[in-house]
Formats: sequence, structure tokens, C-alpha cells
Amino acid sequence: MMKSAKGFTLIELIVVIILLSVLGAVSIGLFSAPSQYAVKLAADQWLSQFRFAQRLSFLKQSVSEPVALVVNQSSNNWNSVTRQGSSTLNTFNIEYDSVSVRESSSDFTSPCSALPNMAFPKTFYFDGYGNAVDASRNQLSTNQRICLIATNTVELCISPSGYAYEGSCLL
Repeated sequence: MMKSAKGFTLIELIVVIILLSVLGAVSIGLFSAPSQYAVKLAADQWLSQFRFAQRLSFLKQSVSEPVALVVNQSSNNWNSVTRQGSSTLNTFNIEYDSVSVRESSSDFTSPCSALPNMAFPKTFYFDGYGNAVDASRNQLSTNQRICLIATNTVELCISPSGYAYEGSCLL
């Protein structure tokens, strides 16, 4: 006569593990506040706008008219407009939740909180080769450092070559 086995079968254990995984994945959002990811979300959207403007500059390939990304700030969002000359190529709104923006093109070592606030409207230019340029189409010689600050800080950098990335600007 066989004795009945005590314990759980492998299938029962796998089902319990799957249920715990699903419950954990669903409930993890309850432990985080929107302010914890507001800065990261805003930084990702700023970064995508910089990269999009640079790609448009490659596409348009104009020697005389750089692509301009103009960012304005209203009471609850940043409005970015990508233009070339008098043509509007793209508009995009970025919502912010108590996120402040600071910038510098010369201070790459101080903490972000020590940088001056960005003055709006702010315009970023890209020439036909994708380089970051000024309004006169002269290539910039230094990085542009942009910090988004709220409960945490995210740093963005635009190199003179026009490449925008998340992280500290190198000297």
C-alpha cells in the first residue's frame, strides 16, 4: 500500500509564484508617487525633442536656415516648437510637475542647483549637418548643460556636434 505524499506539487508551486509575481507587478505602482518619476519623464521628453530637431536638420539640409527648437514655459507645461525659417515643422507640449530647469554653457562642475534658471523662451539651433549652432549659424564651441530638478535631478547635455544625451557634460 502506498503512502500519500505530503506537500505541494510542482504545478501548485509554479502557480503560486506566478500569482505572487502578478500581484507584485500590479501593486508596485502604489508605492511610488508621480513626483518621483516626473523629472525623468520630463527629461526623456526634452531629450526626444532635441534629437528630433537634430534629425530634422539632417533631413532639411539647409545652409542658410538652421532648424530652431523654441521652448516656451506656461503655467503647467513647456511648449516646444520646431521651426525652420517661417515654417513650423513640429509642436509638442511637455507637462511638468514642479520641475525647474537650469542651464549653463560654461559651468560643468557645480551642482545643478547652483546653475541659473533657464530663461524662456529658449532657442536651440541645429545646422544642416546636425551641429549645435547659434542664431548666426556659428557652431558652438562648448557643451550646453541642462538640469531638470524636482525631488531628484536629471542632467542633459548637448555637445557642439548636436548630439543630446542624458548625463554629465564632459569638459
